[in-house]
Amino acid sequence: MILICLLLILILPPVPGPAMAQSGTGERARRLADITAIAIDEYALGVVGGRVVSPAELEEAELFLTEAVELAGELPAEVGPAVRAGLEKIIAGVAARRPAEELRALAQGLREELARALGLALDPLPREAPVLSLAEQRYREQCSSCHGPLGDGRGPLASGLEPPPADFTDPALRDASPLDFFRKINVGVAGTAMPGFSQLLSEEERWALALYASNFRFSDRERAAGEALLRERCPDCLVSLSGFAQTAAMSDDSLAAWLRSQLGGELPDSLLRAAVAYARTAGAAEFLGADARLAARRVIEAARAKVAAAVDQAREGDAASAERTALDAYLVFEGIEARVRARSASAAAAVERAFADLRAVLGAGRLDPGALDRAAAGVDTALDRAAGVLAGQESLPLLFGQSLVIILREGLEAILIIGALVAYLVRAGAEERKREIGYGVLAAVGASLLTAGAYALWFARSAASREALEGVTMLAAAVVLFWVSYWLVSKIELRKWQAFVASKMGEALSSRRALALAAVAFLAVYREGFETVLFYAALFASSEAGRASAVAIFAGIAVGGAILAGVYFVMQRYGRRIPLRPFFATTSALLYLMAFSFVGQGIAELQEAGYLPATPLSWIPAVPALGIFPTLQTFAFQAAMLAALGVALGWVFWIEPRRVKAS
Repeated sequence: MILICLLLILILPPVPGPAMAQSGTGERARRLADITAIAIDEYALGVVGGRVVSPAELEEAELFLTEAVELAGELPAEVGPAVRAGLEKIIAGVAARRPAEELRALAQGLREELARALGLALDPLPREAPVLSLAEQRYREQCSSCHGPLGDGRGPLASGLEPPPADFTDPALRDASPLDFFRKINVGVAGTAMPGFSQLLSEEERWALALYASNFRFSDRERAAGEALLRERCPDCLVSLSGFAQTAAMSDDSLAAWLRSQLGGELPDSLLRAAVAYARTAGAAEFLGADARLAARRVIEAARAKVAAAVDQAREGDAASAERTALDAYLVFEGIEARVRARSASAAAAVERAFADLRAVLGAGRLDPGALDRAAAGVDTALDRAAGVLAGQESLPLLFGQSLVIILREGLEAILIIGALVAYLVRAGAEERKREIGYGVLAAVGASLLTAGAYALWFARSAASREALEGVTMLAAAVVLFWVSYWLVSKIELRKWQAFVASKMGEALSSRRALALAAVAFLAVYREGFETVLFYAALFASSEAGRASAVAIFAGIAVGGAILAGVYFVMQRYGRRIPLRPFFATTSALLYLMAFSFVGQGIAELQEAGYLPATPLSWIPAVPALGIFPTLQTFAFQAAMLAALGVALGWVFWIEPRRVKAS
């Protein structure tokens, strides 16, 4: 993720103050600092513990440092020698296989020296999407006493301040960008009561506060209208807007001008303002900023733009610049290469070959226009394939089916358990105590709804690490699904089911306390409710964050709910029973299949988040619908699940029956 953000910094237009925006020296200084940081990241992947574990990554690190040295030669004479000396220390450290953290410290020192010597504000763009829930908390703690809870400058301490605190709702601030807010948060405002927060808050918190403060000018209603407008008329705009690094330096006026050019046609000022309202917030983690698919599309589009620029430079006769820009384009793709390779090694290899072909054409000396066009088209095709691999082809019918299976399995089991508990009461002559079971069921339903709300809140507050949370959720759901499928198989015989019900009811019935029976019903139903919340959380995590996916899942819930209502009516009206053996056998198989899929998708999410490595296995096909991806890690976990299935079936149908027969 850090590498992706650094690469985004590299390809974006310079964003700091006027000196940097207008100075080629400033642009080269930023590029030099960023490419040195990327070199250290590549070195960390290629050298571990002083040993070379990936020659290719080490070679790329050396390539980046070579270009950094060339850039240092283009800096002013009063700066260049010191920068080159700093680079030589880093290069010597690479040659000596020094620890990556030691080299990172040298690179950071080099960045600080550049900023000091050139008098430039080398502003660090945010490493992650800002988290507005975090910003809201920090705003209440640090800012609201002066600026007010609504950002209108009317906090409880404002009346005694001169000059008064800024009013963030003032329309005049439409010329200010989040970057402007960030700078003021860092250093404070001279001549006012506002201090600098660079030592009090982390960089992540300061960026989040900057975005939060720049949004007081808009209402939630305007943001909702803007989202609807952009999703309908310019869905491609969401790709750019999802990257906060691409909008952090844009004022509201700049955003409005860009949006008007993208939306086209006549647009009323109120609608344009609504579009700006959503665009300003879209890069936050709670909105689009944490969407990994959109992040990948941004990188693909940036790489494609670099290739187009390289082709133009080659046609203009600037071969050296064209080669450098083509290399830049590949370095941009490097930001998502590991994710592409984790899902399709052949797609990643195709991109590498296409870029190699393009560089070969550019470095051939005499330019062949036809060969250049073919090579550029090859890169474009390979990038399209990589984008398709990451986007995947989600099956809405499969999502609907999985949703239907979850609600039916959990609902039918709850009906079976409660029906069995009531039947046990009737046979025991305690029919008058059925109301106690009803109380337990109602309490369990309420507790399940509270659990769902708590999980949704937790998920929203963890937006910045959403990929990791989704991966963990899917793995947890897979474990529970596997256990439930085993439990169903173990109760496939009627006598085992009856023994299970009797064990739950015996002690509770012997107690005359109402709480005892209610507790049995509560625990039986809440277990199903908790599993339902967990399974649907995993299902939503495994799907695309789009309306079609949500509709498919909720449609499964609605249809399943209708079927459950019909089943309950038939059972109560006509006394019909669900055939246990086929029900348990079928649902057990379907749940195991879902567990198998969730394991693969969960591992893939953790790989994309950088928590697990991705070792390609070219002989394994990619079947995303089943959670099958061509990496050693997903294969190992799913193979372990297959082995566990064999052990479970062997225990239930062979070992346990023999033990019972022997005893």
